Amino acid sequence: MKKLPLLILSILLVGCMGDKSDLELFVTTTKAQHVAHVPPLKETPEFEHFAYQAELMRSPFVPPSRELTEEVIDTTKDCLQPDLKRRKSRLETYALDNLKMRGTLSESQDIWALIETNDGSVYRLGLGEYLGLYHGRIAKVTPQTVEIIELIPDGSGCWAERTSNMELTGE
Repeated sequence: MKKLPLLILSILLVGCMGDKSDLELFVTTTKAQHVAHVPPLKETPEFEHFAYQAELMRSPFVPPSRELTEEVIDTTKDCLQPDLKRRKSRLETYALDNLKMRGTLSESQDIWALIETNDGSVYRLGLGEYLGLYHGRIAKVTPQTVEIIELIPDGSGCWAERTSNMELTGE
């Protein structure tokens, strides 16, 4: 009884070794009739050497020094200026369109806004705290909105106030 499956398997294998001449003829005629046309490759452009002649300029492969990245503000003018000595908060590295108001918290008379960043972190901010790239300070918090006063450079060395609102989103 154990030899029966072995016998059936051997018969099936012998059946697979039939005449394949018609198949080989079909393959050779198909290959002869259908020649693939491969367009020739384009000529490679000649190498042109470029001599880097900006030794006195900052290298593009080295990060800029700190004094080049700090904000330059003309303090000699008697006009509105941001406080650059103030330590910036974590939310001042995000643009306002990358922040969303997700809710509020309140305790007696105090109310805080819950602000979510685009990477999913949530922060609690109250009146007078800063956010946004333009020295934005929270002026008012209601259960539905946060009013932010930003300082925008006017190009002449002075800064102008701009009011922005962030509304509660339920996405």
